[in-house]
Amino acid sequence: MLQKLMIYNARQLKIFKNVKRREWVRQNRLREPYIKQFTGRLKNYFNKLGNGLAEDFSFGSTIMLEIRQNNSFNELANIFRVQYRVVANAFKNNMLNREQNVKDFESDFELELERYINDNVGTLVVGINDTTKAKIQNVINNNFGNGEGINSTGNEIRNAIIGMGVLRANLIARTEVHRTTSFANEMVAENMGIAGTRKEWVAVADGRTRATHIQATGQQVGLEEPFIVGGDRLKYPGDPAGSPGETINCRCVSIYTTPDFL
Repeated sequence: MLQKLMIYNARQLKIFKNVKRREWVRQNRLREPYIKQFTGRLKNYFNKLGNGLAEDFSFGSTIMLEIRQNNSFNELANIFRVQYRVVANAFKNNMLNREQNVKDFESDFELELERYINDNVGTLVVGINDTTKAKIQNVINNNFGNGEGINSTGNEIRNAIIGMGVLRANLIARTEVHRTTSFANEMVAENMGIAGTRKEWVAVADGRTRATHIQATGQQVGLEEPFIVGGDRLKYPGDPAGSPGETINCRCVSIYTTPDFL
């Protein structure tokens, strides 16, 4: 959201504080349907993978087990690619519909979005797959060490992978939807091309927000400058360049202000 930067008296400051909170609420509500959709696709992926791996292992096919894990990389990467595009374009269009004097920048946005996807999908999917492989190996080692048979171990693999989906799907979806919407908002703000545009970090202290993010609330920087949050340099809330401790499950937003003094 772009706001005119004003000289505020006490009453105006209170009004603007409420505006910032409302914008935080608005953006987080807009994210919820996409988080739900993303979570559902990830749960389906883990369910399918768990059942397939259990079947492969029960047949005693360690080769098929490895092949299925490798093939699942592309399937998971495609889920992220599709969801990134859906979410980024939805928030880009939402912000464009709320602003005036925005230049047509579809081609530029598409290039930036493709770069964003390529920079993030591979690393993210490799991390998820490595965690999955480690989980499978741990189940195999524990079960064989306890004298469990192939069928029992296959069932344990199924339960472990499906359980990962239940535990991790929503966290992954929330983190990735948040950072992708923040990316889209930043691209629109940059496209406005208004000299002197600034951005402000906005968090809500509701008992779920990191202390470092509450401390960052109200921090204003130039559009091309990073926020300093917990020692990290973040271009926007959820910036993939930041550490996991400052970006996973973040709900903060940026508000962009233009230097039109009234």
